[in-house]
Amino acid sequence: MLIKIIWILVGLNTLALLFFIGAYFVLSSGRNVDTMESGWTFILSGLGLLVILLAAIPLRMSQSTISIVFSGFFAFLPACIALSVFVSKKLASHKKVLTFAATYYKTKTQQAIASAIENNDTVLLSQLIKGEDLNIQGTRVWDWDGLNYLQFAIRLRSNPISFPFNDEANITAIKILLANGCNPTPALPEAVKRLSPEKVALLLDAGANPNVAGFVNPNPLLFDVIGTRKEDNDMAMLLVSKGANVNAKYDNDFTPVMFAAFTAGTSENWSDAWLLVRYFLEVANCDYNHVAKSGQSLQTIIRSIRKEARENHIKMVPDFNAVVQWLKLHNVETGLQMVNP
Repeated sequence: MLIKIIWILVGLNTLALLFFIGAYFVLSSGRNVDTMESGWTFILSGLGLLVILLAAIPLRMSQSTISIVFSGFFAFLPACIALSVFVSKKLASHKKVLTFAATYYKTKTQQAIASAIENNDTVLLSQLIKGEDLNIQGTRVWDWDGLNYLQFAIRLRSNPISFPFNDEANITAIKILLANGCNPTPALPEAVKRLSPEKVALLLDAGANPNVAGFVNPNPLLFDVIGTRKEDNDMAMLLVSKGANVNAKYDNDFTPVMFAAFTAGTSENWSDAWLLVRYFLEVANCDYNHVAKSGQSLQTIIRSIRKEARENHIKMVPDFNAVVQWLKLHNVETGLQMVNP
């Protein structure tokens, strides 16, 4: 009977792991996923798989008392962890919700300003910031560097379920902080993920450096915003129009136009990225002849895509064919004839 219960738990744990992985892919579909989020997902999935194997393999190989105890421990472990989390949340000591303001700032003055932002009280915010240094760096939290108030206002938008915010009041707070000299550059990497291009333009117009590093990664920010959605690529065009280096290098020595083309490939989901490639070539005057250390170039990338499209009968979007034609007019031979012109 005990062995049967252990196998049932192993099956339930496996279903829970598959649900977790499936939910991650569904929720992350169509958006850029930062390195920290994908990294933790990979680690947690690996740990979950390890626990399942530690429960299943010993019991499969032997049904001795030691094997049953060992497998039972790891089979019951996920349920015990889930139960402990549930119980801890019910304890009185855990009922007090720690505000974002108290989490990210130490002094009463800093917490008061942050609380006004958190509580959408823009009138109080305007009063509290008079004569205050708005570019202080808050408390280091969970290995994150401390935030200035503008970063804090934008960070509030990261979890609207746990920390609901009023969009209009939050944008007003951002405008107040910008108008009073809060440095927009540290906030820009997160802003491109939380705000529309029109709102990000407020930070850029206030002097934010579009060549800052990406969100939790060392590559230039421009690479962070190249994506599947029109809004992602509009953001990339905005950064370039405000001075982002269109010939910046990724850690594999790809330029943005190479990165966009290589990532898009023949995928239908990335079809909008070809409009961005056109922008890099036709408007931004990017270096289309750059050869990466690997020997790859925009020319070889386009050739490879055209070859794959031809072999798999994939109809490429008009913007892709426009890229091919532009390169041909600029004496860049991409091989083959036009794909579905």
